[in-house]
Amino acid sequence: MRYYELLYIVNPNIEEDKTNTIIDEIGKEIEKYKVSIINHNIWGKKRLAYPIKNNKYGIYILLQFGADQFEFLKEFERYLILSKSVIRHQIVKLDEEPAKVENVEPIIDEKELAENESFEIPEVDAASDEGTEELQDIVEPESEEPVIENENKEEGK
Repeated sequence: MRYYELLYIVNPNIEEDKTNTIIDEIGKEIEKYKVSIINHNIWGKKRLAYPIKNNKYGIYILLQFGADQFEFLKEFERYLILSKSVIRHQIVKLDEEPAKVENVEPIIDEKELAENESFEIPEVDAASDEGTEELQDIVEPESEEPVIENENKEEGK
């Protein structure tokens, strides 16, 4: 049996009841392929590394499962891509069977969210040349190339 791990991110603007419905739908969809679900846990709402579909946050959900065959993965991945509520996903093959984890409380660190909410990544204007002069000085120094004079050359002859 092969073991897999699916981490998917759900749109954070969805209500909690709807999130549970999405988890059930994905669980039922994968069970159609006769796999054994080991863990299906909500990690919680976390800040994304970069905006995805205009979302700064996402609800992370981990699904670990075992399957005898792997041909169904393309169809299942297509289902995830077409799902409007899943904004990103990744399936990884595991080397060994994952341990069964009982219900885990979602981790939503409100203090961390509040602290990170004020942090904004500055936007860079590609049209402006601001700061490029220093870079050009490093790449192309302003000093002139030394002139090598030939000492053996006599003038006038």
